[in-house]
Amino acid sequence: MDLRVPEYAYMFGFLQADGHLEQGIGQKGRLSVELAARDIDLLRRFRALTPYKSTISERTRSTNFAAVHASATWTLCSLEARTTLNALGLPYGRKSTAIAPPRGSFSGRDYLRGVIDADGSVGRTGKGHPFVSLTTASTAIGHYLCDYAKEVAGVQRTIKRNTRDGIYNVLYTMEAAQRLAADLYYPLQSAYVAPAFRPDPDAQRTMTP
Repeated sequence: MDLRVPEYAYMFGFLQADGHLEQGIGQKGRLSVELAARDIDLLRRFRALTPYKSTISERTRSTNFAAVHASATWTLCSLEARTTLNALGLPYGRKSTAIAPPRGSFSGRDYLRGVIDADGSVGRTGKGHPFVSLTTASTAIGHYLCDYAKEVAGVQRTIKRNTRDGIYNVLYTMEAAQRLAADLYYPLQSAYVAPAFRPDPDAQRTMTP
């Protein structure tokens, strides 16, 4: 998995933020990623990039947020694949505070785009102001975004955990958000679906990959 390749860098960033690497008994284990069913095409792209047998399943259930929630899950069990991902920096088990940018060379903007598509949001507020935001528990990821945005957008941010939940909320607005989004969301050859662009009650998608 060469993280200098944009598609793999994006995939790895997304997996760090939204995937789950589970270790079982002996050599058993699995990687799984569950998304809303509307984003199943992204999972299909991940499966196509992976030279190991994997499956995508769908299910519908009720949650605290919706009476009916349809989701899709990509599951990969290969020991070789899991070992590779773990060596690159995807921890087993609880990982929210432990993840960090990959070891070695990687495509920074594609990796960061994957992280933001999984755990961030991009668009315009109800008042029409552009924004790019990331919610993360990882100090390393928070610092990486701040350093990257300073270089690209010329804006310095310092991060501080919320007292309520210990999470970092990193936000860029106005011209800084426009410059950052223009850099991150350049036309990627494989045209990934970006869950971060899904509309929410207070934001409207106005930027496109």
